[in-house]
Amino acid sequence: MNALAFVQSLIAHRRKVRVRENRRTARHSKSSRYAGGFLLAATVGVVGRCWRGLGPCATRAPRCTAGGITVDADGRVAAQEVQEWGGLALGMSLWEIDPAQVEARLLAHPWIQTAEVKREFPQGIHVTVRARRAVAVVLGPSLTYLDDNGVCFAGQDNNVDLDLPYVSGFANLSLETPAAQTALAEVLHLLSLTRLWQEPLSEIRWDPHLGYMLFLARRRVTIRLGWETTPEKVAQVGVALQTWPVDGPAALFDARFTSQIVVRPYADERGQSKRDFTGPL
Repeated sequence: MNALAFVQSLIAHRRKVRVRENRRTARHSKSSRYAGGFLLAATVGVVGRCWRGLGPCATRAPRCTAGGITVDADGRVAAQEVQEWGGLALGMSLWEIDPAQVEARLLAHPWIQTAEVKREFPQGIHVTVRARRAVAVVLGPSLTYLDDNGVCFAGQDNNVDLDLPYVSGFANLSLETPAAQTALAEVLHLLSLTRLWQEPLSEIRWDPHLGYMLFLARRRVTIRLGWETTPEKVAQVGVALQTWPVDGPAALFDARFTSQIVVRPYADERGQSKRDFTGPL
């Protein structure tokens, strides 16, 4: 055999060896994959059975029960009332408390505007609520408040806030109708504008045909605005109030005229004649 033939036979032999080695490696890899898969499945099954057995014990473990409930409220709703409405109590498992469900129950409270519930492991619950700020009492078949966002909500019959102005004219109208919503939005606007008078209001009366009429709490003065509720008109009424004596006779301020306020004392008050307060807006 010459040198060339010897080299060719040596190369052919090495190739055969590599093919046999690759086949053995492939068989070992395939069997290893099967073994690994069986081992993983067995491990998952064991863990699942262990968790099903330990899960109920874990949820009732003392280290995961509510040992303290912190309520952050702004005073309108008591902490105990928040816990009762939310269905929260000491000793409850934190795992069984769904913050979203507790928040939904709290938002059903008429005075609660926003609610946030957090679980603070291992043993804490933190509840933050913000109450509605009522700005008026809407007179009707049942006690209803108007908040500073223009939302009407039911009040408690035995807890009427007498310091708030009354809003009348809606007794025969559903507060959910577009007409009522528009009128109440204007009431909210008037409450904001009339703060400049520094005169507390007793009542705002709305009439679907005549507009708005205001009654003061500390003066015997009635203000007929009609449908003109602009800031300029309200400011003009404020100027007229400054010229009228605090202890003056009962009078009607008619603000339905352009650039003037007509004051008409009631007929039974000392025989006063009407006075006109005119001036630029």
